[in-house]
Amino acid sequence: MTAFRLKNWLPLVLGLIAVVLVSCGAPPAAIQPPPTYTPEQLTRIDDYLMGIEANAQRFAELEQDIATGDWQDVQGIMRGPLGAMLQDMRFLNRNLLPKDQPIATKLTRSLFDHFVDIDQAADSKNTIAAQKGLSAAEQDFELYLKLMPLADAS
Repeated sequence: MTAFRLKNWLPLVLGLIAVVLVSCGAPPAAIQPPPTYTPEQLTRIDDYLMGIEANAQRFAELEQDIATGDWQDVQGIMRGPLGAMLQDMRFLNRNLLPKDQPIATKLTRSLFDHFVDIDQAADSKNTIAAQKGLSAAEQDFELYLKLMPLADAS
């Protein structure tokens, strides 16, 4: 009689074990595609980049003004077009992918610091310090541009 009861209970116990094992299993993880830019984001980024690059063309003029010691024009460029460029860069940074935002923000801050160095050098009429600040600013700006997505990338 014991063998008979065991035969009746064995399928029930195996069924319960199967139910528990299946219910405890996690569904397969959905593979998330890497984040990409929407066409609207790319358009917004391109709009900001046009203004940023237009103002960045003033680097050549700034270099000339530093070389000739025209400190009033140096400060005018720093506080005018290049100040507007920094503001546009900050706005643009908010439209980048989350993984790129910290790097872009760091480069923007570094560029700002170099602009402050140039402005202070203009106050003290220090050509060497101004040229050094400009060189560092141009390097940071080039790194910043390399971070930007291409208009046809999505």
